[in-house]
Amino acid sequence: MKTLLQVAVLVLCLQFNSAGQLANFNATAEALQTSMYNNFGVPNENYWWCANGVDALLDGYVRTRSETYKTRMKSLLLGVKSFNGNTYINYFYDDMDWMGIATLRAYYETGDVDYYNVASALWTDIKGGYSNGAIDWNKGCAGCKNSCANAPAIILGARMYRHTNSAADLQLIKNIYTFMKANLVDPVTGAVWDNINLNTGVTNKDWIFSYNVGTFIGAGWELYKITGDVNYLNDAVKTAEYAMNSRRTNGMFFANETGGGDGGLFKGIFIRYLAQLAREGNIPAETRARYNEAIRFNAQTLKTSGINPSTNLVGTVWSQQPSGSTDYATQLSGVKVIEAAAMLDQSYFYKDINYGGSYWGLTVGSYNTDALVAKGILNNDITAFAIPAGYQVRLFKNDNYQGESWTVSGNSSWIGGAWNDSVSSLIVNYTAGASFFKDCNYTGDVISLEAGDYTVTQLQARGISNDAISSLKVSSGYQVILYEHDNFAGTSVTTSTDLNCLVSQNFNDLTSSLRIIATGAAPSAVTTAQTAQASKYMLKGLTLYPNPVANTLYVKGPDDLSGADVTVTDMMGRMKIRNRLSGNSVNVSGLPSGVYWITIVKSGKKITLSFVK
Repeated sequence: MKTLLQVAVLVLCLQFNSAGQLANFNATAEALQTSMYNNFGVPNENYWWCANGVDALLDGYVRTRSETYKTRMKSLLLGVKSFNGNTYINYFYDDMDWMGIATLRAYYETGDVDYYNVASALWTDIKGGYSNGAIDWNKGCAGCKNSCANAPAIILGARMYRHTNSAADLQLIKNIYTFMKANLVDPVTGAVWDNINLNTGVTNKDWIFSYNVGTFIGAGWELYKITGDVNYLNDAVKTAEYAMNSRRTNGMFFANETGGGDGGLFKGIFIRYLAQLAREGNIPAETRARYNEAIRFNAQTLKTSGINPSTNLVGTVWSQQPSGSTDYATQLSGVKVIEAAAMLDQSYFYKDINYGGSYWGLTVGSYNTDALVAKGILNNDITAFAIPAGYQVRLFKNDNYQGESWTVSGNSSWIGGAWNDSVSSLIVNYTAGASFFKDCNYTGDVISLEAGDYTVTQLQARGISNDAISSLKVSSGYQVILYEHDNFAGTSVTTSTDLNCLVSQNFNDLTSSLRIIATGAAPSAVTTAQTAQASKYMLKGLTLYPNPVANTLYVKGPDDLSGADVTVTDMMGRMKIRNRLSGNSVNVSGLPSGVYWITIVKSGKKITLSFVK
């Protein structure tokens, strides 16, 4: 068993090894997206590839918020309708699953109701394929229950439930999940089998494809987020561990999947849902770090070895360049893994408690209210956060970094009563070395590096081109030396403070190598004064019993809580109970089974605790 110190060191090493992912993979993501559009444009065939095309373009939009991606997404969506007989309804239920997932996600990210209308119509039709506990693979094979039609249906259904709150839909996807666990998932390893034919009773256990493994991870995670039932999360982790421990060869996931066509898309889908799980704040930091490092390794291998540099086309084997052309599915898979890697080291902010609701990732930089809104974060709309090791975030109550502030790091499932829905601007800093920006005033692509020596080759491997640094931020306790030539030669500039434009030092776009030296301990993320400031708003010493509870939940504490405002919300942040506390009990008999949060406010102080019904 690892000691706490060993675990902490491992987490730090894994995180530092993958520092600055957005900038490291941003240029590659753009190159692959551009190549995909230039080579394939708006295809006139293959519905499910195109559905994943919408999803991949949405990745580019979330990363950049560029209108170009929105235009391409809508063109592709309309193109699918055109070649599909002027409808989005399809013969294959799994194809509609993919399109439903992509369009519903597009609706949440863009607010364009056209996407929701497509997703809603598809979900209605998909439910028509349900029988005997699961969705059929297609409309001509009753009893053909394939994983590819059912795990994605759970994902889509869970996301629709967030919007509609339909109890019938929730029960439906729970039933499908139960069927999958009983018939399509290895109870020992967590591996996901391809299909079972209820007409013959035969289960195909020989086919274990990466995309089915990925979507079952996604299905478990989605059900956990809407129900609070940790068993779903445990299932997702179990299947992820199967992939981590049994389906990696020399660090590469599912290395046996080497073909193009439909199979060329499988690994990218798997990576999407593993990356989603790796952002979950309620799994151990060491586990998240291992998943992130595995994703980074696969993406870095593809970036350095699996892309034709003259065409930016992706090979079917991520460690080998394609010898000629590739197909749309294979290119999509490459886009998905690089886009996932580009988001690894972002700090994530959540709309609802327990890392629920919408979430947004931010890289190193300063974000006033307008900048947050441009990234999709409304003013005063942050409730939880997950900040990777080596980073700090300074939160501000007012716009333009004014008013009360609080510096935080790590994860928090609830930001606290004093700060809940009260953030108007923030600054994300790297605290374990230095961050280097392509342009002056800390703008353009940014790469964060830990202490060490970097030649031009090493800088390029981390995503910094030769002669391409214009400004930098230096973490407290570190010193940076910039060199004009490779191998630490030529004129140099030494600094222990931020430099907003190297023009002032006559060193703009002149760095070919650099050193980052640790000179002293960096300050802790949350100072004693800041902790005291937050603490004064907290109710202390409260406990709930019994927990789990059947009908009456009791609150025990040192203070008189009579008349306190009590709010009970589900795991999605939806209010279920709101009243004044009479005595020390709350009647929860009307709540369905699940995990809930209870928030108690008295005399300006607040506490939020969880309980199980």
